[in-house]
Amino acid sequence: MEDELKLVVATPFKKKAATSLSIKDFEFALSFDLKWMAPALASKARDRAISTGLLRLEGNRLVPTFDVAQTDMPNGFKPSGNLFAERTVIEEIISMISARTGKSEKEVIALINNKQEQLGDLVDIEIAGLIVAKDGGCDTESIYKKVYLKTFNGP
Repeated sequence: MEDELKLVVATPFKKKAATSLSIKDFEFALSFDLKWMAPALASKARDRAISTGLLRLEGNRLVPTFDVAQTDMPNGFKPSGNLFAERTVIEEIISMISARTGKSEKEVIALINNKQEQLGDLVDIEIAGLIVAKDGGCDTESIYKKVYLKTFNGP
């Protein structure tokens, strides 16, 4: 799903040949130019891209954190309906690490599993994920509370 979000994020920048876009232009491109989603979902795409680290906000401009030119757009690409399905906490952590480090989700899962093993399987997978995220330079503030609540209040 992270790769799909990356394609969604890259498309408006590629189409406009821009290195930054206003929030309005980004959402307008997804909603009206590409006709991929309603404006409310375009806002959700923007928020998810920021929270996973694919976009950063500089003033009132959105800037991709990856090389848009290196993103290959499959012919006829359209985002699936699964793009905005609710994700588990560990899926959010995996996406965050993948976006920040450029590693595939498979590689990130292996890192998290290895970290959990190193800790003698004494911590939940989400805790191991947080450690890997911090080691990878991720800002975990946005996900920390979710991990805390899941760990101490159950699923």
